[in-house]
Amino acid sequence: MKKNEVDLRLIICDFEGISHDDITKLAGVQPSYQRIKGTPRNSKSPASPLWPNNLWSMDSGLGKHADFETQMNALLDVIEGKKEVFKTFCTKYHCEFACALLVYRDNGESSTFR
Repeated sequence: MKKNEVDLRLIICDFEGISHDDITKLAGVQPSYQRIKGTPRNSKSPASPLWPNNLWSMDSGLGKHADFETQMNALLDVIEGKKEVFKTFCTKYHCEFACALLVYRDNGESSTFR
């Protein structure tokens, strides 16, 4: 039986003039995902469209089964520890929290709607 999942991330994108490695060093956190502008979306297909922008993202590091509040608090702890760095990122680049919830029926974790 599948357990519900929470995928919560802080995303920094549309940046130029700074590398992914620079963001990693300044943030003091390894990214959970990154993509580079101009690289193929599908590396196995030469005809694949190219990524239109740079993106760097971090997650809470707690795993997808930790609840939303716990994950958000963990992300905020990291951000607050480097408040000025993240403030600069958010002033210069597009930053957002992205969240996906995967809720499975009849797993004992969620109410069933009828």
